[in-house]
Amino acid sequence: MKKIKSMFEKHDLFKIVLLAVLITIVFTWIIPYGQIASGTYTKVGLARQGLSDILLAGVYGGSLFIQQIIFIVFIGLFYGILSHISGYKALVNKIADKLKGKEKLFVIVSTLLVALLTSILSQVYVVLIFIPFIINIASRLKLDKITTFLCSFGAMIVGVLGATYGTDGLTSFIYYLNYYQSVTIVDEVAIRFGMLALAFVLYTFFTLQHMNKVSKKEEKVEDIYVVEDEKSKKVKVWPMIVFLSIIAICTILGYVNWSENFNIEIFNDFHTWLTGLKIGEYTVVSYILGANATALGAWDLYTITVIMALVLLVAVIVYRVKFDEIIENALEGIKNIVKPILLLLMIYSIFAFLYWNPFTGTICNWITHFADGFNPFLASLSAIVSSFFHIDFGYTGFVLGDILSTTYGEFFNLGILIYSTMNGLVQFVAPTSVLLIFGLSYLNIPYKNWIKHIWKFALCMLAFLVIIFALLAYV
Repeated sequence: MKKIKSMFEKHDLFKIVLLAVLITIVFTWIIPYGQIASGTYTKVGLARQGLSDILLAGVYGGSLFIQQIIFIVFIGLFYGILSHISGYKALVNKIADKLKGKEKLFVIVSTLLVALLTSILSQVYVVLIFIPFIINIASRLKLDKITTFLCSFGAMIVGVLGATYGTDGLTSFIYYLNYYQSVTIVDEVAIRFGMLALAFVLYTFFTLQHMNKVSKKEEKVEDIYVVEDEKSKKVKVWPMIVFLSIIAICTILGYVNWSENFNIEIFNDFHTWLTGLKIGEYTVVSYILGANATALGAWDLYTITVIMALVLLVAVIVYRVKFDEIIENALEGIKNIVKPILLLLMIYSIFAFLYWNPFTGTICNWITHFADGFNPFLASLSAIVSSFFHIDFGYTGFVLGDILSTTYGEFFNLGILIYSTMNGLVQFVAPTSVLLIFGLSYLNIPYKNWIKHIWKFALCMLAFLVIIFALLAYV
């Protein structure tokens, strides 16, 4: 045991993720995959993954998630430059000064806002825009690493657990289920809001409990984008407030699905009008925006990246940042994010292995049919297994949609609720969780230290969820 413990003391995240990759590869050798049609499972066979497939899986997985990787790289560049701009430093320092002695309020409000944004916005990764800003303030408040994680990356996972109108995973999941039964994201949305509220309250309880117990010797957060004191008192803060507000407003407007979720067509109509404006015979505005421009509410990660780049360009001009400093800080910012990105590439390779050999269909089919009819406990277990391996929640709908449709019957919507919430819960502990591993690497938190803290919340939340599922199924 001591040898195993010592083995994971250094570079533990790489080792724990590598272990998850190896387990996935081993499963491709011993668990056959099959096809599920009309509730009937047909075994296809084994699709063993060998040495030549390992590197290919990393490349293939990275290519599938290239949009997310580019976005994260740009966030590194963005904050690498922003954290050295005088206006941003002055703003962070002023906010931190006002919040001294109100650390718990800061943690609660940050957690709530991040969880709500993640729950409502159509893209999970886009919320990462605000995370370094929160960590900058937490660093100035001298919060410990775990508390900082809880009110930033951990809060995002709370939003995934209580996904309401948002998250690209839930949207994709429901998209694939529509091949079998008609379902929309607004179905059971009230219950999912209840799940979000429950998760937030319980999560906040354990967070405050941790803050009450944390000692002064607890390791303080290591901010990879350190914001130093701004010595000049003549620095104007209001332009930076305007710049950050523009990004926040664009994020909310651009990533709330107004049309499908709320039947609000004003943004689609405005986009059609705007891109149709002509000067003579030419639709000049559409040329400027580009052929891939979409209406507010239907943005991808590339769109907000362009907005951030434009805002950053104006900021460096307004605050007169030297060109050489911009290059140096940009490169340093990207360098700081390399380790988390390497870990993500390893996790994405797991998705590639599952895409080539969806053995989770075999496991979940066996679990589901262990008892006759719908069973909320078996459905929860199936959801836990699929969430551990699938990485992308939408892929769960692709692999298991037929099982939910044919086996769950009248409990179809409850099945969706179970898979959605369990997907979020698993992300708190699984070494295959993108947000978890990315956040732990970003803040340099050992995996075992996180598990020591979060296991109580995860266990209590699991108990609550299983009880709720049982009541919805049997009462």
